[in-house]
Amino acid sequence: GKTVTSPLSLFKVVYCKRKVHCYTPKPCYRKKLCPKSRGRDMANKENELACAGNLPAKLHNSRTHLLNSSDSGSSQTEGPSSKYSAFFSEVSQDHETMAQVLFSRNLRLNVALTFWRRRSISELVAYLVRIQDLGVVVDCLPVLTNSLQEEKPYVSVGCCVDLLPLVKSLLKSKYEEYVIVGLNWLQAVIKRWWSELSAHTEKAEDGNIHILKQQLSVLWEQENHLTLVPGYTGNIAKVIQFWLCSVI
Repeated sequence: GKTVTSPLSLFKVVYCKRKVHCYTPKPCYRKKLCPKSRGRDMANKENELACAGNLPAKLHNSRTHLLNSSDSGSSQTEGPSSKYSAFFSEVSQDHETMAQVLFSRNLRLNVALTFWRRRSISELVAYLVRIQDLGVVVDCLPVLTNSLQEEKPYVSVGCCVDLLPLVKSLLKSKYEEYVIVGLNWLQAVIKRWWSELSAHTEKAEDGNIHILKQQLSVLWEQENHLTLVPGYTGNIAKVIQFWLCSVI
């Protein structure tokens, strides 16, 4: 006589579906809820819609604030940049000239390197004498100095006679590096042909040696003050003077 209630009739499953609207600034979700909580959820929904409606205006105001702040920053940095523009233009006005000088020097060094690779030392010396570029001479002369120290046969006395006027210009330079390069070359020349220079012969086949000796004598009468220079320059000048005193 008892009524049996099935457990399945005591529970009711409620499914909630959500739809996403991609066109609003802030995503809003629409829920399908039970009738008991409809009033409270509808109020929340109205509040969300009201906030979403005010969002574009807030974004516009913040964007305007950022733009104004960036404009004010650019106006503050525009003053110093215009202030130093004259300074930078003055510093860079000689850059183009320097680039042209270095480009021309590089071309001349490539030509000199071509003569050196072919072992055409006479053509290399003639090229250096023709261009009269002391910068290129300073770059090439150490290679010839090493060849003289190693007593290479392709560096002749005639080449040294032709190079001596350029070396004289190096010794008169205001750059100590140029002077040192010239003194090193003079020392190598004297050491290479020391036996011929100190033989005191006047034979026809020693014509270049005789010319070289005269050139060294005239050169050192004008440049013997280099022995008074302190440091390496003065020391090597004293060595050259000691050797030339026994030759001249």
